[in-house]
Amino acid sequence: MDNEKRMSVRHGFVVESFSPGDGPSETVDAVPGSRMAGHVLGYRGYRTDRGGSALMRVIPATRVLLDISLEAPPRVLGAGPVPPVALYGMRTAPTRLSRSDGLGIVVELPPHVAYSVFGAVNDTVLDGADLLGGRAGNLVEGLAAAPGWRERMALLDDTLAAWTAAGPVASPRVVWAWRRLCRTGGRLPIGRLADEIGWTRRNLLTRFRAQIGVSPKAAGRVIRFDRALRLLRREPPLPLSAVAQIAGYSDQPHLTREFRSLAGGTPAELAGRRSHSFKTALDSSD
Repeated sequence: MDNEKRMSVRHGFVVESFSPGDGPSETVDAVPGSRMAGHVLGYRGYRTDRGGSALMRVIPATRVLLDISLEAPPRVLGAGPVPPVALYGMRTAPTRLSRSDGLGIVVELPPHVAYSVFGAVNDTVLDGADLLGGRAGNLVEGLAAAPGWRERMALLDDTLAAWTAAGPVASPRVVWAWRRLCRTGGRLPIGRLADEIGWTRRNLLTRFRAQIGVSPKAAGRVIRFDRALRLLRREPPLPLSAVAQIAGYSDQPHLTREFRSLAGGTPAELAGRRSHSFKTALDSSD
């Protein structure tokens, strides 16, 4: 079987990657259909069958992850199993998982879209059943019964579109504040941000945290980290000192401390790891 096979589906261009010699492994990336274009950053289906479990680290990012396990949900190290439908909010610390062989789909969402879909986001791992009730189980059953990836992606598109239409609408000012932070690389002072949208700092903090999941200050910290990580993974690589300056850190040691605190690793270690995020980011910029 070829290492890489390409096909077209109604949700865009999909790449199925296979890793021979290490047991069957399949990754399927898809862009959303027209109903969720501009709302969903991407879908990633996966199937592993390597006869064991793998340790994973979910690091902070400017996206909210919806992880739907159709078989054998992962376990949080030192805690317990992750719910079959799990929502990873914008975190300020890494989450370490042990994932067994299985089948599932990850959806990446901007935080304000996740709020419209689920009505709640924060910096922890949330149980989809608590947010959605019986709809979470129905989604898992429908995806598990679907005959292939095309049908799974179509079902997700239709389901998320319906949930978004029925869910709460994020405040336009909160969405603007989020995008403004992203455009400025997380470096805009919070007082100035509040002045620009015409709110008090307290009102901004309350509304932003409720609809984005973290405070504006914490969001700025994650935005800086996310930008620095993408800079580190560019080719040709930039010196750490240059990355620190561009991303808004006071110096290289400051960059290193933030990487250890937010992601549990050094810049060099994380730069060499394969990214599990989609290449597009609706609300971020270099």
